[in-house]
Amino acid sequence: MKAVDAFERLQLFSERGERMSTITTTRFGELQLADYDRIYFEAGIPGFKEYKSYIKVLLEESPFMFLQSAEAGELAFILVSPFDFFPDYEFDLSESVIHELGLQSKEDVEVWNVVTVRESLEHATANLAAPIVMNKKTGQAQQYILQDAKYSIKQRLFQSKGAGGE
Repeated sequence: MKAVDAFERLQLFSERGERMSTITTTRFGELQLADYDRIYFEAGIPGFKEYKSYIKVLLEESPFMFLQSAEAGELAFILVSPFDFFPDYEFDLSESVIHELGLQSKEDVEVWNVVTVRESLEHATANLAAPIVMNKKTGQAQQYILQDAKYSIKQRLFQSKGAGGE
């Protein structure tokens, strides 16, 4: 959802009779969202278990997006699709996660990684060891902690020039 589209979406959904709600955020102000826009983490996100309902806020012409809590206006995570930065990124989902999220096929899956920006965007890191996995059809999601050490929790998104890769 793009923050700039909120008013148009409100008109469209009220014409259809679909339920809309408003959330007030510190980063985006008021956002209108339909129930089907919600992303639901049944067990919460590690460290934020009490918050279960979120919405994706897309940024125009950017690989970055926000995962905004629908319950706490001050809580938002920066996300990226790992495949925009790491085309060879892959992992296997456990059978229990496939079942919990109700995944029927690979086409049902959307994967993101949480980004941390400390000093500047050029030093941003992605948590590749704990991707967020979502069922696109149902909005059910969870942060899936990978069991092997193949990926880092602080993988640099942009390689420093002259730094030899890290």
